[in-house]
Amino acid sequence: MDEQRRTDHAAWPHRAALLAALGAGFGLLFHWLANGPDRSLGGDDPLRVAAAAFLAVSGIVFAVSLERRRWPWSVGFAAVAGLVVAFVAAWNGNPDHWGAGEGWQFVSALLAVAIAVPLFQSIRDGDSLRPETPIVHAHIWTNLILGAAAGAFVIAAVLLTVLLAALFNLIGIDLLRDLIDQGWFMIPLVCAAFGGAVGLLRDRDQVLGTLQKVARAVLSVLAPVLAIGLALFVLALPFTGLQPLWDQTKATTPILLACILGAILLANAVVGNDQGEEARSPALRYAGVALASVMAPLALVAALSTGRRVAQYGFTPGRLWACVFVFAAAAFALAYLYALVRGRAGWPEALRRANVRLAAGLGLLALFLALPIVSFGAISARDQLARLEGGKVAPDRFDWAAMRFDFGPSGRKALEKLAAAADPVVRQRAREALRTSTRWAIAQPPPPPVAGGSSPALRLRIEGAAAVPPELADLAARTSHCYDEDCRLVFVGPKQAALMRPACPSCQIYLFEGRPDGTWGRSHPELPGVPDRSIAIDVDRGRVELRKVERRQLFVDGRPVGQAFE
Repeated sequence: MDEQRRTDHAAWPHRAALLAALGAGFGLLFHWLANGPDRSLGGDDPLRVAAAAFLAVSGIVFAVSLERRRWPWSVGFAAVAGLVVAFVAAWNGNPDHWGAGEGWQFVSALLAVAIAVPLFQSIRDGDSLRPETPIVHAHIWTNLILGAAAGAFVIAAVLLTVLLAALFNLIGIDLLRDLIDQGWFMIPLVCAAFGGAVGLLRDRDQVLGTLQKVARAVLSVLAPVLAIGLALFVLALPFTGLQPLWDQTKATTPILLACILGAILLANAVVGNDQGEEARSPALRYAGVALASVMAPLALVAALSTGRRVAQYGFTPGRLWACVFVFAAAAFALAYLYALVRGRAGWPEALRRANVRLAAGLGLLALFLALPIVSFGAISARDQLARLEGGKVAPDRFDWAAMRFDFGPSGRKALEKLAAAADPVVRQRAREALRTSTRWAIAQPPPPPVAGGSSPALRLRIEGAAAVPPELADLAARTSHCYDEDCRLVFVGPKQAALMRPACPSCQIYLFEGRPDGTWGRSHPELPGVPDRSIAIDVDRGRVELRKVERRQLFVDGRPVGQAFE
């Protein structure tokens, strides 16, 4: 109860109205800044992008952290948080030109701000500049619940507005329906609803505390389920080996990191904010111990997976950020394991103290990586350039699209250097990459697949033919960019082949036909994808054919109108 009193604050009836008004004003300014001359986010003006980022971040941070006690602190902290994110956005320039590195830098800045908020709240509510562990944990859970509840209120407010618009439309009053279509009306409405919801909920600390306890109780019940699953997975690894992890999917590292994140969340739901909130059930406590124990082997496998990809294909901004995520996961895993070994019976308290230190360290690391101190794009460009010039990768296997669009300015500078290279193939491909405006316009021709199989570059499955003409393999790679074994190249005739990815409604189907001169070309425009996963079984069994289908469709003056009738 003593900790509860220290985190409770006196009611502030005017806070909801204040935050709603500020939200509406900030939303209106954000809409004006976000709609530049070309109707995109700030157009080509980095200052407009930075100003929009400042308004969004500082507004949210101020709304979440505002209390009557030491309210100027909240103003200053929100301004600093907004300036940090605005600086990162301004430094990286127009978001339309961001590569993978710039995008992750912006996310890293947001992560640093999100971690700093509960630490700031703890310092503001305490009597020293050192964050207190129970108060930090309480603010973390409260902020999560507050954000979810305020988001639900925003959705309800928008739905209510749509309902009222439809109601008035019934009697011929279209004003509200027309306003809904205007960004200058809806964005301030959403921001005002968010600010008002935060203000109303902040005046009901007891309700937030109850919701927090309910959320932790529900999540802690899931802890044994995840603990058993992860423990069985770790115990099975010595028998299955690691090779199936590489064969089944290319998303090994993201899946493992998601499991580690889930283990962190559920373990903290078990230990609570302080000793009085720890789970008393032996099953839940053992589940917390198991979750804290299995994180280390999962982090090790994730590190091996990421290292394997880097060794095979070199550095990219995405892989470097994956290394950062794996490092953070390993830090949490080792800290939790140390808390179990060192804390013994008091391991929950040791784990809670480790959380505060880890959060502070992760926030500083995220801030460091967000600032223009280290450029993952430059590191990746140098590494890939060295691999190409050193002969580790052939020009036809080189990822020209990544160099052009993912590595930022450093990648474009590397392409300008390669455009003057002595090798005519390298020179031509570099110049083609520099001229393109979209990554999909850059051809990536891999070697032709072997008879009845797949090549390491194209990696699509071949059905219905003993050999694949090299030109068809080249055309398939240029058309679809299929580089995983979910793609199927199915021969439906002597000179006809269909390229599809079963169970993918958003992926297109392409039909290729052989020409009399021996070349291959695309016969028709791409068709919609295949949403049914079970169709993959029939594709593998060879139950694929090309039929002529008659249809009925309405024509007006010789032009088809609408969809075909069944």
